Parts: sequence; structure tokens; C-alpha cells
Amino acid sequence: MPGGTPGKGIFMRIWISLALASAMLLAGCSSGQNRGAAPNSQGSPPGSAEASVGANVPQDDPSLSRVDAAGNTPEEVLLAYVRAVNSSDAKTAYSLHARGEGDLATGTPEWTEAPQPYEDFVIHEIRVTAADRALARVTYSTQGFSALSSETSLTPVVVSEPGEWWVIEKSDGLWKVTSKGPWD
Repeated sequence: MPGGTPGKGIFMRIWISLALASAMLLAGCSSGQNRGAAPNSQGSPPGSAEASVGANVPQDDPSLSRVDAAGNTPEEVLLAYVRAVNSSDAKTAYSLHARGEGDLATGTPEWTEAPQPYEDFVIHEIRVTAADRALARVTYSTQGFSALSSETSLTPVVVSEPGEWWVIEKSDGLWKVTSKGPWD
């Protein structure tokens, strides 16, 4: 189209580009980073409550102490627990696990016989929600049983973003790993 007006095609491409850019801005797409998530296992509190995954999960209370009587943070205890489980160290895993039903002898087979290590375990967020309770949003992969399947054999389990919440509670002044899910 020399000397003439541009065709409808160029206007259509400009309009589509503007529409896509507007949609990306409205959807909050930026660099693809999850604001408020720690890029590694250091587990820092979220940058903002609105950007956090799990808005129905209690928010972090920065006025509460993150350190237990031994000087450990929930992040440190959770990572030590995962390392102990991965290395079949039942004694350490038991010492970092909240006492529920059973004792070391009962828990030992779970941690030593055919252990299922947590691979690519990452803490994305820690929320200390009470003086004796913290929540950790984590991702990982392992082998396990699916509640959605009637299979009795281990199957691959992959917990990817947004992750799942694990509970860490203080017992006798020390952080202990309890269970998965903020309401357990």
C-alpha cells in the first residue's frame, strides 16, 4: 500500500496488543514472581496479606516471637524434621514431631522402613498466628497414598504452587511439627 492508508490488519494487531496488555495488568501478571513468597527455603513472612496464597488462613502476626526456648524458628525446625525423615533418622524426627498418639517405637517403622523422602522441599511462607502456632506453606514431591484413589500402592505425590499448609506448634516451649493443614 505505498502512498495509501494502512490496512485494517495493522490496526487490528495494535488493538489486540493493547487488549492483551490491559488484561495482563488487570490480572496482576508481572514478572511471574509470587509476591510474598520466599524464593528458597529461608521462609520469610509474606510481603502483603492480599498477595498471599490462602487468604482464609490466619495471617502472620509480626508481634509474636518466632524463636522458641531453644532459639529455633519454625522454619529451622521444619527443615530439620524433613532432613531427619529423609535420612531415616527416627530419633531426631520423633524429637521434632509433636507428641500425639504413640511413642518412638511406634513411629520408628514409619521413618525407617521404606522411607519416602521429601524431594524439592521448599518453604514458601511462614505465618506465626499465635504464640504457640505457626503455619508453613510448602511444596515438595514424594511417594504416598492418594485419598482420591483406591490404589494400595505408593504413587507419586507432587505438591506444587500454591502448595499446602503444614502446622508447627510449641510444646513445652519448643516448636514441633504436627500435621498438614491449618485446621488439624
